[in-house]
Amino acid sequence: MTRILHVFSTFAVGGPQIRFAQLANALSGQYRHTIVSLDGASQAMSRLAPDVQAEFLPMAELKAMSLPQRLHAIHRTLSHHQPDILMTYNWGAIEWAFCNRLLRLCRGIHWEDGFSPDEASRLYRRRNLFRRHALSGQTQVVVPSRTLMAIARQHWQIPDQRLHYFPNGIAMPEAIRKRPPSAVTTLITLASLRAEKNLHRLIDTFACHATHSRLLIGGDGPMLTELEAYIDSLSLTNSVRLAGRIEDVWGFLAQGDIFCLSSDTEQMPLSVLEAMAAALPVVATDVGDVKTIVAAENTPFVVPPAHYASAFRRILSEPRHWQAIGAANCHKARQHYSFQHMLENFTRLTAPLR
Repeated sequence: MTRILHVFSTFAVGGPQIRFAQLANALSGQYRHTIVSLDGASQAMSRLAPDVQAEFLPMAELKAMSLPQRLHAIHRTLSHHQPDILMTYNWGAIEWAFCNRLLRLCRGIHWEDGFSPDEASRLYRRRNLFRRHALSGQTQVVVPSRTLMAIARQHWQIPDQRLHYFPNGIAMPEAIRKRPPSAVTTLITLASLRAEKNLHRLIDTFACHATHSRLLIGGDGPMLTELEAYIDSLSLTNSVRLAGRIEDVWGFLAQGDIFCLSSDTEQMPLSVLEAMAAALPVVATDVGDVKTIVAAENTPFVVPPAHYASAFRRILSEPRHWQAIGAANCHKARQHYSFQHMLENFTRLTAPLR
C-alpha cells in the first residue's frame, strides 16, 4: 500500500480538498493518507468515506515559527512518517516541497491549482524564484489548466518531462433533476466564501440587473458573516440566500436556471464543470481556463471582469437560448471531463517507479 503525506494550507472544504477526497474514496484500499492542515482546519475530512485509511495532522503551530524552525519541523515530520510520496498543494505548502527536494526523503509531487488573491493580477518575482528552487530536481508538478502550464514552463522553468496537465474531472449522475419551469429566474453559484471568489461582484450585479430574480449562493467559508451583513445592507434578504454547505450538489444545481462565477482568480473550477454537467448555461469572469472549458455556445458569456455586468444582462435577456447552451455544456462535460480520466491520471502519477 502506497503511503502518501498530503500538505494543504487548509483542509477546509474547497476545490483541491474535494478533488482529493473524491480520488481517495474511489481508490480506497490502495493508499494510506496522512493529511497535514497548516491552519488546523479539518472540515473536508467529512468528505472521506469511512473505509479510507487517513490520518489527520493539524500543524497550525508552524505559522509562529521562524523559517529555520519550520524547516526543522517539516524534516522531523517527514522523517517520522516516512511516506512513499509527499504531495504538496499550492503556494501555502511550498516550503515542504523545498525541504523534501533538499533532503531527498521521498518522491515529491506538487499540485498547483491557482493563486491566492495577492497573486490574482500579477505574479511575484520572489515567489517565482522560490518555486523554481523548490520544484527543481525530481519533483513532479501537476496543473489542471493550460494557463498554468504556460506559467510553469516560463516562470518556474519546469521542464516538460516533469510537468503534467491533469484536467479536473467529475463523477456525473446518469440524469440530472430539473425543477419545473418557474416565473422567477434562479441564478445559482457554488463557491467557498473567500475573498478571491468576489461574491460582492455577483451580489452587486444581481442587485442592479436581476431585481425580479433570486440568487442562491452555496458554500461556506470565512466571509460568511461579512456577506450576510452585506446582503442585509442592500435589503436583499428576500431575494439572495446563503445556502451554506451543500451536501447534495446535483440537487442544489437543479434549482438553478443560470450558473454564475464571479471570481478574480480560478484555473479549472470544479463548480463550472458541475454546472455544465447539470446542463446549465454559465456566466463567468474570464479567468484561468474557464473560457476554453465551456461549450462554444457559452463562450460569449465568459468575459473580463470589467464586462461582467453586461454579460449578466445579456444572458438574462436571452432565456430562449438557455436550454441549448446548457445542453451543449453537458455534452462537453461528459465528453472531456470524466472522473474516470482523472482517476487514471492519478493512478499513473503515483505508480511505483520502475
